[in-house]
Parts: sequence; C-alpha cells; structure tokens
Amino acid sequence: MRRVPCLALAALLMIVAMPPAMAATAPDGMVRLEQFLERAQSMRAEFRQEVRNGEQQVVDRAEGRVVLKRPGRFRWDYERPYERVVVADGKRLWLYEADLSQVTVRPLTDALGETPAALLTGDRRILERFERVSSWAGDQLAWVRLRPRAADADFSSVAVAFAGDRPAELVLDDRLGQQTHLYFTDVRLNVPVADDSFAFKVPPGVDVIREGEL
Repeated sequence: MRRVPCLALAALLMIVAMPPAMAATAPDGMVRLEQFLERAQSMRAEFRQEVRNGEQQVVDRAEGRVVLKRPGRFRWDYERPYERVVVADGKRLWLYEADLSQVTVRPLTDALGETPAALLTGDRRILERFERVSSWAGDQLAWVRLRPRAADADFSSVAVAFAGDRPAELVLDDRLGQQTHLYFTDVRLNVPVADDSFAFKVPPGVDVIREGEL
C-alpha cells in the first residue's frame, strides 16, 4: 500500500527554536506551536515520510521538499520513489499524481477543515478546532498531541515535535489505524517565498478531476 489520503499527504505540514533544553526544563510543546503560529510566516524544509500500519510496520516511504507561506499556502513535492505534488494556493488544493496522469482539485476551505494542514498554515485561531491531549519532552524535542474537535475528521490525532523553533517531526494517526510520520531536516523559517511558488500548472495530457464548487 503506497497511497495515503490526500489530506494526510498535505498534512502534509511543519513547526519551532531556542537552544535545546534539558528534559526537565524543556519548553512546552503547546507553547512552541503557539509561537510558530504567531512568528513563522514561511518555511522551507526537506522531509522524509513513513506510513506505518497498526503493527508499526512501514508500508510506504517517500522523500521530498516542502514550502509553506501564511495564510493557507503550501507545496509538498514528493520526489522519491514516486512523483507527487500537493499544492494549496490559498483558494484551491491540487493533488497531482504523475503515475496516474491525474490532478484532483478542490476548494481549499472544504479540503482542509480540522486537518494538520489547516493547523500548520493558519493562525492561532485554528487552535480552537483542536483539543490538547498531552505534552511531553524527550531527545531534546518538545512535543504536543492534539485531536480534532470535529467528530467527522479524517484523523484521530496529530502530534508535533519541535527542536527549538523549528519543526522536527509530525505524527498523524488516521481513523484506519495507520500512522504517517514526517521527519523534517534543513528547516528554514521566515525565508523569502514568492507567491508563484504555489501556482500549479497542469501538465499536458493530464486528466483534471474537480471536486466541489470552484
């Protein structure tokens, strides 16, 4: 199994700074998330993704690059082992799967809702849609776990780890018992990001599937 839901991919999303602290005095993960929402206007990073089944066996791996910019814009370029692109331009969400020669596009607000993508590209008000479950520290990381307040959300919880002010890891638990782990490296915050970085051009000969009112 190599395909995960579009929103989980987009979840594709990110987060924190300050020098690493001792576990006993590590900053609270929720505080780090709030700081990220307030201070990080853009981000670039490399990422590695693993999808694990209920027995914690890795069933899918991928690598690529991510860029985000507030409000509501992000781009995930999956480069290995398959080409896949997830782009939010502020109005629409595009999912391009090269091996299927297919692009799915839907309204951004309808596509996001109470998702990690909304959490990581919104402002502090997005936290009203989530309930804090727990916070902890370990391996010089500050963690926070949240669950969506909406009963019909596609996932049951999301945990985000911060190394300083930079995101280090994101763990998404879906309703089917799978976990998506995202590991971030070479994270750069508040770097210049042109708006046209989120303009998706449909390749020639690719089928376009439109969902919802656009």
